[in-house]
Amino acid sequence: DAAVDLAGVTAVAQRVRVAPELSGQWAVGADAALQGRLDLGGRWDGGDAESGLGAEAGATLGFAHVATGLSVEARGRALVAHQTSAFREWGAGFAVRLQPGRDQGGLSFSVEPTWGDGLGGAQSLWQAQAGFAPHQAAPLGDPTAPQVGAAPVADMPGWTPDRLALELGWGVVLPGGAQVTPFGRWSRDGASGYRLNAGTRWALLGDAPDAGSRSNPGAGARTARHLRFAIDLFGEQVANGLQPTEHRLGLQGTIGFR
Repeated sequence: DAAVDLAGVTAVAQRVRVAPELSGQWAVGADAALQGRLDLGGRWDGGDAESGLGAEAGATLGFAHVATGLSVEARGRALVAHQTSAFREWGAGFAVRLQPGRDQGGLSFSVEPTWGDGLGGAQSLWQAQAGFAPHQAAPLGDPTAPQVGAAPVADMPGWTPDRLALELGWGVVLPGGAQVTPFGRWSRDGASGYRLNAGTRWALLGDAPDAGSRSNPGAGARTARHLRFAIDLFGEQVANGLQPTEHRLGLQGTIGFR
């Protein structure tokens, strides 16, 4: 209604995807590990966009150094076949992150450039592959963390990434195990879209006791995993080049096991 020169358009599209995922972790010395993930699946597209059966594949390989909190990850995905022969979809990217442990404060940062459509694997079952999604740096292999969303890109990759996300923070450990981290984040999507926000994260990582073993149920609780609870309070500026710049105040909470 706001664009009087454009005719109204209604479109409907569906996608069904089955994408099994295989992942593993291998120790490299006492303080480091390699992590890998491979997914290969099929999908059916229908409606007013591309339609037909297709197959896609993706892979991720990462290295994490536990003592320093430094991790490096490379990932790629591609639509390897589709009944719509002219339809292509691919994505590639890498990430470098520094995230000190729960008992350490100090500098944290992440750098994540992405080319093409970098969202794939099990993530894309639950998140839309279009639009400008929020970004939050996540530990390597964390399946619950938000990722950067992107529309499919069919052009061949160049040196300049289609999306770039940066985050910088400084953590302060409080008595009782909580950690407060003032942070700033900036991400760019395409030529004109960007998101800039700054705020503070409060995080608490506690022990999650597990029941005693079946062979010795009276042995008491054993620490099996850690429960992580975090709250982000931030202000942000969002622009996409097509609409007026927006200013928002956000409150985001996450909870999960690590």
